[in-house]
Amino acid sequence: MSRPRVRWSAVAVVAAVLTLSGCGGDHSGEAAATSSVPRASASGGGSSAPTPSGHSSAASGGRCRTADLGFAIVPTSRAKNPNLQYALTITLTNKGATSCVMTGYPGVDLVGPLTWSLARQTAVQPHRVTVRPGATTTFNIFYLPYVQGSGAEFKPTRIVVTPPGETHSHTLPWPVGSILLQDAATHPGTYVSPVGAK
Repeated sequence: MSRPRVRWSAVAVVAAVLTLSGCGGDHSGEAAATSSVPRASASGGGSSAPTPSGHSSAASGGRCRTADLGFAIVPTSRAKNPNLQYALTITLTNKGATSCVMTGYPGVDLVGPLTWSLARQTAVQPHRVTVRPGATTTFNIFYLPYVQGSGAEFKPTRIVVTPPGETHSHTLPWPVGSILLQDAATHPGTYVSPVGAK
């Protein structure tokens, strides 16, 4: 009668060992999976590798700031026929160390006896312009010269330019003579093109 008791106790011991080893295997697998989560998270984000490239792309594709731009007027001659529309071309040169981006219209005020905020040339679609260090982009100020009897005369002295997306302005001297004042006109003959327009 003692032999069957020994056999049953042996079976019980073996079963207990198998049960414990099986449970231990399951928990070790969960621990391995759990411990692998922070490792994957640490390698995928928060490491030093992605951060510099992110900052670099942001810096190289950031908005062009007024302080980093050089402003100039392309030399032009006075209009020979004052009844025709003429244009001044304003150049914007990137003086910064990285490329920058402009999209849309600059704000342009002609300042003289009054301040005239110019309308936009809506017939031309603005597009994204990337300006590399040392490179230049342009926009145009189209204007109608003043002639006696054509309407009100306006004598600007300064051009105040605010680049797209900026709040700081830069002032240039107005290089030509009087223009026809159309500040209240629905479709004035004096207006501004978007940056990058030709």
